[in-house]
Amino acid sequence: MPQTLSYTRDPRNQTLALLRLALPMILMMVSRLAMTFIDFAMVSVLGTDAQAAISPATVFVFVVGCLGMGVAHAVQTFVSQADGRGEPQQAGGYAWQSFYIAGVMGLLTIPLAATTETWFGWIAALGQHAAQVAAMEVQYVEIGLWSVAPSVVCIGLNGFFNGVQRPRIALIAVLASLVVNLVGNWLLIYGNLGFPRMEVAGAAVATVIAWCVRAAVLTAAMLLSNFDRRYHTRRSFAFDRGKMAGLLRVGAPTAIQWVIDMGSWMVFMVLIMPPFGTVALAATNVGLQYMHLSFMPAIGLGMALCSKVGFAIGQGKPENAIQQTRIAIRLTGAYMGVVGLSFLLFRRPLMWLFNADPAVIEAGSWVLIWAAIFQVFDAMCITYMNALRGAGDTRWPAVVISTSSWGIFIGGGYAVSRMLPQWGLNGPWLMCTVYIILLGLLLRWRWRRGAWRSIRLFDDTKRDAAGAGAPTSATVPAE
Repeated sequence: MPQTLSYTRDPRNQTLALLRLALPMILMMVSRLAMTFIDFAMVSVLGTDAQAAISPATVFVFVVGCLGMGVAHAVQTFVSQADGRGEPQQAGGYAWQSFYIAGVMGLLTIPLAATTETWFGWIAALGQHAAQVAAMEVQYVEIGLWSVAPSVVCIGLNGFFNGVQRPRIALIAVLASLVVNLVGNWLLIYGNLGFPRMEVAGAAVATVIAWCVRAAVLTAAMLLSNFDRRYHTRRSFAFDRGKMAGLLRVGAPTAIQWVIDMGSWMVFMVLIMPPFGTVALAATNVGLQYMHLSFMPAIGLGMALCSKVGFAIGQGKPENAIQQTRIAIRLTGAYMGVVGLSFLLFRRPLMWLFNADPAVIEAGSWVLIWAAIFQVFDAMCITYMNALRGAGDTRWPAVVISTSSWGIFIGGGYAVSRMLPQWGLNGPWLMCTVYIILLGLLLRWRWRRGAWRSIRLFDDTKRDAAGAGAPTSATVPAE
C-alpha cells in the first residue's frame, strides 16, 4: 500500500539539515569525480587511442573491487542504525571489519595482476580492440588492480564517517588523495622532473598511491581519541564473526549488484562499443565523463540520505525516513534535470572540450542526447537505491538491477548492435536509456510499497534481555 506521511517537522528545516549533511559528501563525490576526470584529461593529451583505452581499463579495475567495496559499503547502514539506537559503541567494530574484507580482496587480486596480459589480452581481442588501445589497457589494469585493497578500506571507513554524520573527515581524505593523484600523474604520465615517462601506466601508479594515501588519512582520523570515546574505534579492531555476518548479509547483495551492474558497463565498453570503431569508443568515454558530473553529486546526496534513513529507522521513526526521501528525490531530480537540459543544448561544445575531431563530436553529441533523456530517471535510481540501502533492503534491488542490466542493457544492446548495425552507437545507447528508465520506476515502486519497514538488522531480544532501553539520545552528534 502507498505510504502516508505523518511526520510534521518543517520540511524547510528538514531540507536544510539534509543539505548540511550532504554538502561534504557531495564535495567528496565531486572530488572523486575530479580524480577520474584528471586521469582522463591528462591521458587524453596522449591522443585518441589513449582516450579510448583509459575508461574501459578503469571500469574493469572498479568491477574487480566492487566485490569487496559492496560488502564494505554496508558499514554505513549498520553504523547509522546503531547510532540512532543509542548504541554508538558498536560502530567501531563494523568499521574495522572493512580491513579484513580488504585483506581478502588483496589476496584475490594478486593472481589477476600477475596474469593480466594473458586474460585481458583475450578480452580485448574478443572485443576487437585496436592493438595499440589493447596494449594501453593492459598496462593500466595490471598496475591499477593493486588499488583494490586500499579502496575497500576507504569505502568501509567512508561508511563509518558518513554513518556517524561526520562526512568532512572523508572529504579531507579525498582531497588529500586528489592532490597526490594530480601530482603523480604530472610526474609519471609525462616524465617531468626526471621521473620516467610512463604514460597510461603512470596514471595507474598515481591512482594506486592516491588510494593508499586516502586509506591512511581515514585510518588515522578514526583512531583519534574523540572517536574512540564514543565509537570504540581503538578497542574494536578484532575480527568479529557476528558483525562480519551482518555486513555480508546486507552487503553481499550490494556487492553482487555492483559487480553485475558495473560488469555490464564493462561489457558495454569492452565488447559492444569497440566494433563500431575507436571514434565511437572515444565518444562514449567522453560522454561518460560528463555523466559522472551529473550523477556523482546526486550520489553524494544519496549517501547523506542513506545515513538519515538509517538513523531514523534506528530511532524507530520511519516517517522521518519517508520525509527525508521525498526531499532528496526533489533535490536530485531538479539537479539532474538541469544537467540533462545542458547536455541537450550544449552537447557539441561539451564534446569539443575533450576532442576536436568532428567525427568524435558528432558521435558524442548523440551520446549526450540519450543521457539527457534518462537523467531524471537516473536521479530516481540513485535516490531510492540509497533510501532502501539505509533501511537494509538490498536483496530485492540487487536482483532487479542484475536481471534488468543484463537482460535489457547488455542483452538488448548486443542484439540491436548486431541486428540493426546501421543505427551505430545509437542502438546500444537506446537500450541503456530504456534500462535506466525502467529501473528508476521499479525502485520507486519498491520504496513506496514499504517492504523495508519489516526489516530488522539488530536483534532486539538480546538487547532487551541485557536491560537496554530505548535509544538514549536522538541528537545527531555535532560536526
